[in-house]
Amino acid sequence: MSWIFQGNPNRFDIDDYLSRYSQLIYWRTNRYVNDILVGDPVFIWRAGNEAGAVAVGHVVEKPAPAHTVKHPQALGDDLWVANEASSSEFKTGIQLSEILLSADDGMVTRGTAKDDSVLAASTIMKVPNGTVFRLSGGELAALVRLWRAPVAAAQTAGTTEGQRQLRAHYTRERSSRLRRDKLSVFRQEHGSLYCEICGFSASAHHPEPFTERAYEVHHKSPLSAAAAPVRTTLHDLAVLCANCHRAIHASSHVTENYEELAKLYASRR
Repeated sequence: MSWIFQGNPNRFDIDDYLSRYSQLIYWRTNRYVNDILVGDPVFIWRAGNEAGAVAVGHVVEKPAPAHTVKHPQALGDDLWVANEASSSEFKTGIQLSEILLSADDGMVTRGTAKDDSVLAASTIMKVPNGTVFRLSGGELAALVRLWRAPVAAAQTAGTTEGQRQLRAHYTRERSSRLRRDKLSVFRQEHGSLYCEICGFSASAHHPEPFTERAYEVHHKSPLSAAAAPVRTTLHDLAVLCANCHRAIHASSHVTENYEELAKLYASRR
């Protein structure tokens, strides 16, 4: 079986949840609790004005009461806007493999899905009110094809290697929303953007429309090193220039590289 799990951002802050719990999430499951199995493919669907598929993964924990899940710290109970979850309601554990929160990132928008002849007839298109939707084999194949369409386009353009690397980097280490929030808060606190390691100020080299693009957001504690799902806050992130960020990720010793590079530049000041 394969599934769509839908959430309404007016009731639950989906973007923040996916941004801060990018490894494992739990989703309210009010139907099909006996049919959902470990290994089943899952698409996360955001309802509302910017509706569409925003994440993909697979089931790692069958539906169970919320108070019995393996990693309760990843429930995101503080992100409910209305109708807070009950500890007895069923939740399904989903391991995420990719998150694309905007059309620019490559999410499958509702309009794109509606234009597909197979998905146009799906339940989530015809009767969109609900949390859990079963996907037919054809519907799953159509969603997978649309999800991977940006990668296919990049391959045709002759940028296969670079595009794949960039997509993996952005989806595993940060989301576009978390990046925007970090840069916005950093600018408010410091008056401008600069690299926290080398001090590079893009405003001295680039015109304003391009200034923000010169910076990347780095996880001080790599997600790959986490033994269990962790919530990422803005304090866990650092604003870096592209050069420093790439140097830090030049080897698997990311934390050590960060500390060493920071000490090196601090000694030069």
